Amino acid sequence: MTKKLQDTVDQNSKDITDIKQTLVRLETNHIHHIEKDMCAQSKRIEKMDNRVWWVLGILVASTVISMIGM
Repeated sequence: MTKKLQDTVDQNSKDITDIKQTLVRLETNHIHHIEKDMCAQSKRIEKMDNRVWWVLGILVASTVISMIGM
C-alpha cells in the first residue's frame, strides 16, 4: 500500500474506535438517564390526565344539573 492509503486506513481505524467508544458511553450512561426522565414524565402526564377527567366530569355534571333545574 502507498503511504497515503495506509495513513487513511489508520485514520479511519482510529475514527471507528472513537465512534465505538462514544456509542458504548451513550448506551451505558445517557440511555439510563433518558429512561428515568421519561418515567417521571409519564407519571406527571398520568396525574394531569386524571385532573382533566375530573374537570370534564364536573363540567358535565354541572351542565346536567343546570338543565334539570330549568
